[in-house]
Amino acid sequence: MAKKETVDKVKLSLEIPVEINERLEQMAKELGSTKSDVLRRALALTEAAHQARKQNKIVGVLNQDMQLEKEFIGI
Repeated sequence: MAKKETVDKVKLSLEIPVEINERLEQMAKELGSTKSDVLRRALALTEAAHQARKQNKIVGVLNQDMQLEKEFIGI
C-alpha cells in the first residue's frame, strides 16, 4: 500500500461578507466539496490567470466553436 505524503498546513481565519460566504457554500455544495477546496481551486485559477497575463495572453471562456465568449479582466 502506498504511503500518503503529508503536507504542512496553516489554519487560516478570515472575515468575509455573508453574501460571499453563501456563494462559497453554494459552490462547495454544487461541487461536492468543501469551502477550503473551493478557495484552493480559486487560488489555482487566479495563479494561472496571472501567469497568462504576464505572458500577454487573454484569459477567458471559449464556446464550443472556440470563440471567445467572455474575457476576464482584472484577474
